[in-house]
Amino acid sequence: MGGDLAIPAQFALALFQLIDLLVRGELRPGDVIVERRIAEFLNASRTPVREALGRLEAEGLVHKQTNRGVTVSPFSIEAFVDLLNVRQLLEAEASRLAAGRIPPDRVESIRNSLTELSQKANPSLAEVWEVDNLLHGEIANASGNPLLASMITDLRRRTHVFNAYRAPTAHKFAEDENFILLDAVASGDSERARAAMVTHIDRVKSAIINQLSTAR
Repeated sequence: MGGDLAIPAQFALALFQLIDLLVRGELRPGDVIVERRIAEFLNASRTPVREALGRLEAEGLVHKQTNRGVTVSPFSIEAFVDLLNVRQLLEAEASRLAAGRIPPDRVESIRNSLTELSQKANPSLAEVWEVDNLLHGEIANASGNPLLASMITDLRRRTHVFNAYRAPTAHKFAEDENFILLDAVASGDSERARAAMVTHIDRVKSAIINQLSTAR
């Protein structure tokens, strides 16, 4: 019984570790993932690693190639725009539903985290993502729809992976935009909250597309 219960935990750990490698850019588009080697690197058995790779394949982060095994999936500007468009639809609805539902103490805690991050001269990518996830994750969870929140989490994870691929050292913190979004959701005005999220993701999309287009 104990061994059976440990399997989901091992899978979850292997999945977390693989996602961390992707987000930090240590596994990049085109890299071949050898199951045995990655299991040894993660100090895990091959079964949970195989299951975690299957989950990542379902999310489109890796894909199987004939005679090459599992390969980290490539990303394109078009695919990224599609991802952000879907995120915009889902997170706008989550913001509408979450309006006025985040407890005041949580709003203040998020506000403090945003302020602390804004005061750092050169925040790390991990620090930016941690606070960004805190804000967006709280909004998604406050929507009261677990499926919606789960879908948003998966899409945001893909966004982070793409960002690590395109520019692992480039990270900006949109201080004003995040405060505007937080205030809109905290206000209890569902339409204001929805519109704030739409504007927020529109600006993210435009900034990244401009950066990628300039780099070409």
